[in-house]
Amino acid sequence: MRVLQLHNHHASLGGAMEVLAHEARLLTGGGHEVEEFALPAAQDLGLSSVRAGAKAVWNVEAARETRRRIRRFRPDVVHVHTPFPLMSPSVFRAAAAEGVPAVTTLHSYRWVCAVGTCVRDDRICEDCVGSRLKLPGIRHGCYHDSRAATAALTLGLVVHRAVGTTHRDVTRYLALTDFMRRLMVRDGYPEDRVVVKPNSVPDPGPTVGRTGSNEVFCAARLIEIKGIRTLLEAWRLADPGLRLVIAGDGPLRGLVEEAAAADPRIEYLGWLDEEEVTARMRRALAVVVPSEWYEGQPLVILRSLAVGTPLLVSDLDNLGEDVRRHGTGWTFRTRDAASLADQLRALSARPERAEALRGRARETYERHFSPGVDLQRLEAVYAEVVAPRAAEGAHA
Repeated sequence: MRVLQLHNHHASLGGAMEVLAHEARLLTGGGHEVEEFALPAAQDLGLSSVRAGAKAVWNVEAARETRRRIRRFRPDVVHVHTPFPLMSPSVFRAAAAEGVPAVTTLHSYRWVCAVGTCVRDDRICEDCVGSRLKLPGIRHGCYHDSRAATAALTLGLVVHRAVGTTHRDVTRYLALTDFMRRLMVRDGYPEDRVVVKPNSVPDPGPTVGRTGSNEVFCAARLIEIKGIRTLLEAWRLADPGLRLVIAGDGPLRGLVEEAAAADPRIEYLGWLDEEEVTARMRRALAVVVPSEWYEGQPLVILRSLAVGTPLLVSDLDNLGEDVRRHGTGWTFRTRDAASLADQLRALSARPERAEALRGRARETYERHFSPGVDLQRLEAVYAEVVAPRAAEGAHA
């Protein structure tokens, strides 16, 4: 099968670009042909806000280039990872015009929320979910604190719903979790077009034997909505038998450094690469993910399962639902330091509970989030959307 990947890069590196490259390797390794068409981040193009806003609604150049590449490469399917902001949903219209089915991975909530996070003022916000015009987002200037920029992105969603792009030309929306699928359906997207297709991460190999560790590991961007303040507050209430190891960087770095300087139970490592993060996860008693927003599907969770380390996550459905379903760890009440401290005390009192979950964590990774399983899911989605076109060709 021939797959044309489309993506709009962002200024900061993130999971979407990592998943894009990972899936390209999976597909190539599985015998498929892959070509990529990507646009730079908006900041890198030096566009005025007016021109950037116009492209966010309908990027004529991107649509034209998509059609050109389809005619040259002749893909069976177009897979759009992130069309926002500049590539715009016009690329789905281009694919449809060439008779090629197009699917898109929902790396964020941008199809229902202009800023893509369902967060406003560091709190979860669903004011625009279910609203066709998304006026609350414009009123609050959610995207880059700008009403004009927010209006441009919102207009793009409104226009493409009106002309049928979102409900006709996008053949499948690939939600990363059941929660994400439910949110899209609540916003009015066709239920039969939104399917769950989780991510995967490379296999680092299982952890052999018991670690005997007393470390709780957290790897995250050090920003407010990642729950760093809640974690540090909970740690002050937790038992001294555990050690907290934090990796990452961001605006709250100073806060973490101060906490580590004042408490010998806390170690701050700064920014680590993927290999170093995986090594620290492997030796940890548990990995804590205290996020206070829905996220997409944090790769840190999948990497923890891959090395067989159980999870301690906030109880938001998008994070805690799979942990509860698969029995791979524990949840605590979101933004509640006392609730997290209670779980840390329980972990300190009975560390053997975490050791007992290592096999289940690794098994969950192998069954649901390993590369081989992910490739099969991708192939199944592609085969499903390509089938009608193949049937038409057979009867032509």
